[in-house]
Amino acid sequence: GATCPGCGSPAVTLCRRCGLAIRPDPYVAWPSPTPPTLRTPTRVVPVSGGVNSGVLRAALISWKETGRFGLTSPLSHLLASATAQLVLPGRPTVMVPVPTSRRNKRARGSDVVDELARAAARLLRGVGVEIVVSQALTYARATHDQAGLDAEHRAANLRGAFRLRTTRALVERDVVVVDDILTTGATVVEAVRVLSAAGHRPAGIAVVAATPRGPKDSR
Repeated sequence: GATCPGCGSPAVTLCRRCGLAIRPDPYVAWPSPTPPTLRTPTRVVPVSGGVNSGVLRAALISWKETGRFGLTSPLSHLLASATAQLVLPGRPTVMVPVPTSRRNKRARGSDVVDELARAAARLLRGVGVEIVVSQALTYARATHDQAGLDAEHRAANLRGAFRLRTTRALVERDVVVVDDILTTGATVVEAVRVLSAAGHRPAGIAVVAATPRGPKDSR
């Protein structure tokens, strides 16, 4: 039978205790060191729905790597909470998921980050936020797996990896780049770079969880 990824007890997605443990707690999560692309010419503030540790980390791994797609629903609440911190009253917003490589789509059976963004957008629309999702970015070239790479090599691996696919939904909307996990920031920085070069500098970045970078980040 299905078990909770947080504690191993019987559960279809998460047991009650672990579900409560990953309640949204959005906070500003600047990567350290912070890439200059996020600071100038205007700040692109990264907001995380929680910390990538403990139960939340286990849930993300289970969702992303073992096909536990039932976890999309609870995880989408964290992404929605992070996105909500970046939405300005009366301003239409567009969520732009970081693109997923063909390799990962084949391995996972779907574009899980896009599906997560759409689930979060539905939650936000349900409370009156004017928001849509657009796959405005796509891959321009192949990249290596980011696992095991340090910040410098992650940045080099992603530099020039994305290109603009469409601007249709970006016009006259505030742009929020979305991803599941923020570690060094290399992936979202490349997304911000491409969007900014096209005249659509993001208002911020929203993620489900941010990886702690030191003792001060262990909230």
